[in-house]
Amino acid sequence: MASTPSNRLKLTPNNSPFLSRPSRSPIRPRGFCEPGLSLRRVIGTTCSSPTGFDTVHSSFAYIAGGAVVVVDVSGEHYSQRFYRARPSAVPVFSVSPVSNSTSAPNSTPKANDSRNRAAPSPREASFGGSDWLDSPTSKTWTSRERIKAATCLALSRDGRYLAVGETGYAPRVLIFNLQDVSSDTPLVSISEHTFGVKAVAWSPDTKFLASLGAANDGFLYLWKIDPRTGAAKLFQQNRCTSHVKGMLWMGSNLITLGVRHVKVWRVDESSNISPTKTKFGGDQAAQAALQTQKPLPGRNILLGSMLDATFVCALAVSDDKAIICSETGGVCLLDDTNKQMKLVKVLDLGFNIGCISSRNGNIYVGGKEDGDFALVSLEGILSGTPDPTLRSSQTPEGLTAMGFLAENLVTVNSKQSIDVWTPDYMPGIAPDDTKHIPIPGPGDPIVGTQRLSASNRLGAAFFTWSGFGRVNIWEMEGMIKSAFEIPIEQIDMGNDVDPVNQVVVVRATNDGSLFVAGDKLGVLRIVDSSTGECVMETKAHSSDCQDITIHEGKSKILMASCGRDRTVQLFRRLATGAFEHFQTLEFTAKVVQVLIPTEDKLMTCSLDRTIQIHDLVTKEGEPDVMAAIPSKVISLKASPSSMTVTPDEKAIYVALLDRSVCHFDFTSGRLLGSFKCNDEAGLESVVLESLTYGQLGNGELSFLLGISNTDKSVRIYDAQSGLFLDREWGHTEAINGVVLIDGEEGGKRVVSVGEDGTIMIWTLDFQDPIAGGSRTRDPSPDKNISTSTRPPLRKVLSKAELAEFQRPTTSSGGRRSPPRASHRRASKFHVTTNTARTPNTEKQQLSPGSAIAEDTPSRRASSGGSRSNSPPPPESPKNRSRMFRRPSLPALNMTPTASIKSKKKSNQNMRSGYGFGSLSMATEQTCRQLRAYRKKLNSSDTINSDILAELDAELRLTAAALGERAIRSRSNRETDEHKPVSESMLSGLLDQYSERLVSMLDEKLRLRLSEEEKDALVRDRPRTAGEGSSSSGASTGGTFTDAALCEEPGSA
Repeated sequence: MASTPSNRLKLTPNNSPFLSRPSRSPIRPRGFCEPGLSLRRVIGTTCSSPTGFDTVHSSFAYIAGGAVVVVDVSGEHYSQRFYRARPSAVPVFSVSPVSNSTSAPNSTPKANDSRNRAAPSPREASFGGSDWLDSPTSKTWTSRERIKAATCLALSRDGRYLAVGETGYAPRVLIFNLQDVSSDTPLVSISEHTFGVKAVAWSPDTKFLASLGAANDGFLYLWKIDPRTGAAKLFQQNRCTSHVKGMLWMGSNLITLGVRHVKVWRVDESSNISPTKTKFGGDQAAQAALQTQKPLPGRNILLGSMLDATFVCALAVSDDKAIICSETGGVCLLDDTNKQMKLVKVLDLGFNIGCISSRNGNIYVGGKEDGDFALVSLEGILSGTPDPTLRSSQTPEGLTAMGFLAENLVTVNSKQSIDVWTPDYMPGIAPDDTKHIPIPGPGDPIVGTQRLSASNRLGAAFFTWSGFGRVNIWEMEGMIKSAFEIPIEQIDMGNDVDPVNQVVVVRATNDGSLFVAGDKLGVLRIVDSSTGECVMETKAHSSDCQDITIHEGKSKILMASCGRDRTVQLFRRLATGAFEHFQTLEFTAKVVQVLIPTEDKLMTCSLDRTIQIHDLVTKEGEPDVMAAIPSKVISLKASPSSMTVTPDEKAIYVALLDRSVCHFDFTSGRLLGSFKCNDEAGLESVVLESLTYGQLGNGELSFLLGISNTDKSVRIYDAQSGLFLDREWGHTEAINGVVLIDGEEGGKRVVSVGEDGTIMIWTLDFQDPIAGGSRTRDPSPDKNISTSTRPPLRKVLSKAELAEFQRPTTSSGGRRSPPRASHRRASKFHVTTNTARTPNTEKQQLSPGSAIAEDTPSRRASSGGSRSNSPPPPESPKNRSRMFRRPSLPALNMTPTASIKSKKKSNQNMRSGYGFGSLSMATEQTCRQLRAYRKKLNSSDTINSDILAELDAELRLTAAALGERAIRSRSNRETDEHKPVSESMLSGLLDQYSERLVSMLDEKLRLRLSEEEKDALVRDRPRTAGEGSSSSGASTGGTFTDAALCEEPGSA
């Protein structure tokens, strides 16, 4: 089972039934600028036992969330390196899968066999197995299951390799090359443990690496390491189902210790039969080879008087002797002289032991809880001295881990702080060490973080707070500038051990002089950071305080807080420096967040799916009296989780619980866009919290920064398009906040804090995908893109553009009306000219001329009962096919309800015909219709004289209305905001659309109408009262009297 590099060309096809998926979804293509979140610094540690800490030469390593930090110490300075691997990371060397078979081939398989799951082996991952598991229909890998935490580590004695054990879904044993500065690609990834890796240990000669799974996993593996490349292959294995606390090498023997358990595993390299080399996929040959492999032999040690003890740490002092310490303070000597294993208790220190180390023949023992410390003589222990203790002391905090470098002593205390001392330093006894190098930690679980402005007087970058009220103010280099405590009141709840009240949110002013804190009891406190004194304390809410915001404007300083009691409290700072409460706002649901973007605006988002905007106003003559007046309500499609406003106060971004982000206009509240918070594959979406807006460069790229507790990741999306940009992991528990800080040389720093007590500082870099490429996007398409993947063609013509086109003429005779709403009204009722009748004698059929007049602006303003008084044209086959106005209600036997619906439809059609009531659009469409009408006049069609007379009257009335508008415009010239209509424009319109058109009509009448046609029209037309004047007017070339010009045709 020789190891082979996995980055070579793979000729074996993937066995997956799914097509391999690209790294990025085609729906969300790769952006122009390549984003990158790179880990820059880790503050704090999650080390809780000696298995998470190790030292070698001048370096030490410790676990911090999902990463391992390797610190190199040189004098009074130190540097950090980070090693971690993504869940989909492909190692340099692969490891063949292991079958959990013991020495007995027919042994009963155990219930918790780690091979009974679908976790991929490194070989499967390197040959495409991960693609199979990441298929669209696979439910194995989800965002929640990809969370992994580093639980143990070990440094090889030659300083070349780092081994890391994980816990979580499909835990791995990762081997990194320490020659790399920082690495995300391991040399080897071993996925043979099921429920987590409890401990890893290197042999003194770096030939073997031992990995021990949790008690539920039940297996101990011994891997043989290639000294040249670092590749690993399985050497031996066996079951180990005890609750193990630690593991170490004593010469060539491996020792495991834990709850009532001490066992020695003997490693004999010569007795192992190396399996034969098999071809890829040769399962039978591999099984035969595994049957020839001997299991790792082990022997339990008789505990004697320590039968009920729990052993927590051990130290090898020679190849056949080791010191093992129990949790209650017992110190035992394990002696393997002459292969006779025995365990003897030699000392009882009287305190709970947490760690052990040695230097210059002395044993250093540290207490885990009370901070006790003891220095014991190794020679006294080996010689059997009754009390070999040299000195004892007590430190303020307990020690979790301890180790010696070449020239330093390193301790990890229970407050998650790391200290580097001189080698002769005695904790609790020696005076302050002048060469002390502190690597501080937050101490308590972090509840949140907030950035400080660049002009703050503390010279810090951000601050964090814990639930117990401790506020730490940090530099970007990971050092604490200052710290203070916020006093909180505790309520006695009887038998409850944990305190009920804790600090929930803390905000600071721009200069960092005042800090405002709200707790679970709804109490609001303002603390002076320089003195730590509480300058204000008030009961703002009846329950939890959810959020606090502070706005420092040029003329006023405002503060608002929201609570779980569905209220928002508003404060303002007086000239004396005190804060005054001036209003309480009540809401129908819990307010999630409150913002004061400007001095005159207040924004809240609540669980009733709304964003409410209030105007902050003052009384006239009393500028000190303020109030918030409701201004606008924006409805959301889901409950919000976070909200942010752009610095230029033009846009609002809201993250919703339906795993989307909505973009609204700040002024109008109009929805500008939304997108789903998907991953790089476009398959899984998450809920974003702590939404933050940022820009890079000169506003060339805007992005949204947020956190997702679904997969414990920090994510970045494009603010304009919603494209996924990048995400990174590191925290193993809930992420409680993220802030964006301006770095040096225009860069950005991202600070994220977690419930696991770690602070991670990321560098945000955006680079061009092509080195040296310009920042202007090439508009030409990529030649390699296929036609099927390109966007479809789109060229949609608007109604205004379509109105400029004319339908083709189907016949040489007859007048066709333009494609307008009148055609749809006539076809709706299926009414023809010879069937529509009215009950009384005054009702008459409508001519095409009246249909045209109905669409004019003046006719639209008249009532629906007004009809034209002009006589109808004679019946002819040509006129029967023309469009007519729909008949009256009794003729159609319609109900009043149907009539109302018809009127609404007619009004909508008329509004749509003139651009929804816009005068400019109506004027433009009228001009287009007149131009089309002039073209139709060149045809040989005949025109009814009555229609021409009505058209002439309408043109003259339109010209008169334009003249009146010009007079009104001149009178309102000083007050009108728009430019009035000029007389020259009106004169041009009158000349073009009145005189010219009338002259053309007169010419057409003289050429086309003869006296015989006029007499025929007069004979065929039915006589009505008052017809003579109109008939005579029509027969004289279309001239009208003054009275006809003043009265609108068709009026009653």
